[in-house]
Amino acid sequence: MEKRKNANLEAIEPEIIAMRKEGMSRREIAAFFGLDLDQIRWWVTRYNRKQARLAAGEVLRPKGRPRKKKNP
Repeated sequence: MEKRKNANLEAIEPEIIAMRKEGMSRREIAAFFGLDLDQIRWWVTRYNRKQARLAAGEVLRPKGRPRKKKNP
């Protein structure tokens, strides 16, 4: 089976979290969804970083420049 290049990991996020809590490895999760190991590795890293920031009491805001408001 060929690996998927683009994946909407936000759509399968709850399943990935559940698999990690069951003790599945990143390699097993990547094989299950047909994704590259690096995609899962980076997603887990970002998820753990986000959870640590939430636990520390930080307010998460979107990165980047705010959207411009359209004039009516």
